[in-house]
Amino acid sequence: MIILLTNDDGIQSKKLKFAKVVLEKYGKVYTVAPAEEQSAKSMSLSIGGFKVNKINDQEFSVEGTPVDCVNFALGGLNLRPDLVVSGINDGYNLGFDTKYSGTVGACLQAQYFGFNTVAFSSDRKGFRMVESEFEKTFEYIINKKMYSGKYTLNVNFPREKFEKSNGLLDNVEVFHHEYEYKPELIDGHYYPNRRIVINKELPEKTDAYGFHNGYTTISKITI
Repeated sequence: MIILLTNDDGIQSKKLKFAKVVLEKYGKVYTVAPAEEQSAKSMSLSIGGFKVNKINDQEFSVEGTPVDCVNFALGGLNLRPDLVVSGINDGYNLGFDTKYSGTVGACLQAQYFGFNTVAFSSDRKGFRMVESEFEKTFEYIINKKMYSGKYTLNVNFPREKFEKSNGLLDNVEVFHHEYEYKPELIDGHYYPNRRIVINKELPEKTDAYGFHNGYTTISKITI
């Protein structure tokens, strides 16, 4: 299996490096990731090109966005991966936030070209759930052949506050919280972009329900 690994946290991400070690058990891994953090870039790309730094034959850093990374891997390296993995993201990608996510954006770009894609995200506050859940979740996806070129699998691991995972919920719906923004200014020029959740009820079988109840969740996202 040929695996393309990317992210939006950057080539130096500890969780990216952890994912690479695990994925190498399943196939040949090519890592093409941003040189610097590119969080919340969604599917943005660099107009007019970007610089690429070769680390070795299977690792490259791109001075651009996660979508740039995918475009370089497919166009510049002529890779035809069996699977594109984005992550493991340092922070969650749930509900409407998947629209902003550079982690998910990389997968959607690869999905556009018909490749199988999986995005992984986790709690910023630790590493324990990644270590306990990543490999077995990846193996679950592979064994059940859940991946497809028609959608992106979006995986979120449990929060670090739970002692252990309460299990896995697959084929969950993406739940969209309703937000409101407060017109608050700091120092007259700085807008903190704070949002407040309005709808608090969380339907079962949604990614938000899993997040609040200690589950690993897998949802399907299309372009």
